[in-house]
Amino acid sequence: MLSRLAVLLVLVLAPLTHADETWSGTSDVKFRGYSTLHNFDGTVGRVPLKVTVAEGANGRVVSATSSVEVQRMSTDHEKRDRNMWTMFQQAKYRVLKVEVNGAEERRLRPSGGRPGSMPVVLTIAGTRGTVTAAVTNVVESPTQGSFDLAFPVSLKAFKLAPPSSLAGLVTVKDTVDVTVHVELKKESAK
Repeated sequence: MLSRLAVLLVLVLAPLTHADETWSGTSDVKFRGYSTLHNFDGTVGRVPLKVTVAEGANGRVVSATSSVEVQRMSTDHEKRDRNMWTMFQQAKYRVLKVEVNGAEERRLRPSGGRPGSMPVVLTIAGTRGTVTAAVTNVVESPTQGSFDLAFPVSLKAFKLAPPSSLAGLVTVKDTVDVTVHVELKKESAK
């Protein structure tokens, strides 16, 4: 009798519990900087990304981690890239760390013509801060997905001194706009 009850409980409760999911993929990052002379664009391609989806108090939550190697950031201009790497203190801090910590899945999805939102924690040159990313272009299936993120980064907020040239006549402005295209595939359910 007890064994039948145990089997019945497992069969009834199993659909009510969701296993944690692990997803992996890559992100392609583009950034646009602004200066007193001209704007410039840069990229970091195929940055590895690991994502976990789990049950939280208010529904499913998403966590993610990634690291971007500073020297992989490129504007296709050698001197500007060296100055950028110096600004990020690449000799001491070789990577920029990116984290999402328990973001509510329901807030990530666009709704009512508005983008979703995601808090993203960045650690840049030893300084940690949070930006809010707009989430758009969400495409989902049971085993894969993709979406885009867009957010501004204030150099001052991360205690970065923007490069300048020509005795300070040409300076990089404080805000850099970042866009990220993410492609993910489901690995497993735990």
